[in-house]
Amino acid sequence: MTKNITLLILIFIISSCSAQENFKDYYYQIGKKKEIKVYKYVDKNNPKNIEYWSVTTNPKTNKILTESFTTDFRLYNIFEEELKTNGAEIIRYADFEVDDEKQNIRIDGTIVDKDVYKWNDTNKYTYSVKYTSPKYGNEQFIKERTKNSLENITVSGTEYSTLKFKDEYEIKSLENDQNYEFYQFTYYAKGIGMVKYERYHPDGTTIELELTEILTEKEFDELKEKASR
Repeated sequence: MTKNITLLILIFIISSCSAQENFKDYYYQIGKKKEIKVYKYVDKNNPKNIEYWSVTTNPKTNKILTESFTTDFRLYNIFEEELKTNGAEIIRYADFEVDDEKQNIRIDGTIVDKDVYKWNDTNKYTYSVKYTSPKYGNEQFIKERTKNSLENITVSGTEYSTLKFKDEYEIKSLENDQNYEFYQFTYYAKGIGMVKYERYHPDGTTIELELTEILTEKEFDELKEKASR
């Protein structure tokens, strides 16, 4: 009887560890050396809407830096996170807005809540930042995430085993009672990272951003150079 109980406990521990590792396996992976991959995402509902996410992984610091670019290669967001024992935590955030003189203005955020992606947590968790927008004043950006399900999906002709989340967003004005809310379903593929999100805005518009290819840093630089000619 004692042996059976011990065996059951051992099986439970192994299962729990496997579940935890499986969660982590769906996130962006850090290899043995510093590496840059550029993820190209295209909006399924509007193919002219393209985003490029330059993801730098660094095993020495255990950090991931994501720099996001618009269709015309304008940097619009910097997002840096550090991988901890329980998950990924945000450590740096900045947005960029175009001013009246067409200059890209950097807006650094102050981190309030840190949890970006947890290795083994089905409860809702949050990251949020406060910042001052030249156009809209003092605001707080809040993202709440809940694990939803495991799904096999096809993106750009490729089938992926994915971990699906429901993400709820709120942009809150700290100077009045106005806020803007929307939500999305985000899909992470094992060994790759994010391959798709479906974003739903209150006006009825939907953005389905899908991974079409992963570029090298050199290929991305060549694209930018070609576009600037």
